[in-house]
Amino acid sequence: MIELHNLQITGSFRYLWLKYVTGVDLDVHCARCLLGKYSTAIKKDNAETELITLDEFPARIFYLCGVAIPFNWENNFHLAFEESAGNEFRIDALGISVTVRNAARLPISTEAMEANNHPKIAYKAYSTCRNWQFANYLDRNPDLLKDKTN
Repeated sequence: MIELHNLQITGSFRYLWLKYVTGVDLDVHCARCLLGKYSTAIKKDNAETELITLDEFPARIFYLCGVAIPFNWENNFHLAFEESAGNEFRIDALGISVTVRNAARLPISTEAMEANNHPKIAYKAYSTCRNWQFANYLDRNPDLLKDKTN
């Protein structure tokens, strides 16, 4: 089970959410392209939280996103990760600091998006959206979304 340890939120965010990702929809962008349920444990007002266990819904893939105030896409926080027993990593960037246990980071880049060459790539709102970039990665790696217990 994934655990978030010593979560500190020092940045100002208009939105801050964590989604239990169970699928993708490349016909939309932003949070809607990542299908799944939102965590109720992650809130922009959680200045400091010692432990959050990600056990609210079944999922192997998780996405944490913070939209900065004032809005500047370079200051938005994005973190994608998957369940990986025994692994851990720490991130301290753009106003969020956390240690993530039993997880491994996943890439957010333009590579999968360019390889997919989805028709929506022509629109800047899609091609610059890191949520959509990651959704393309999942679309090209569908086994990541499968339940490993079956």
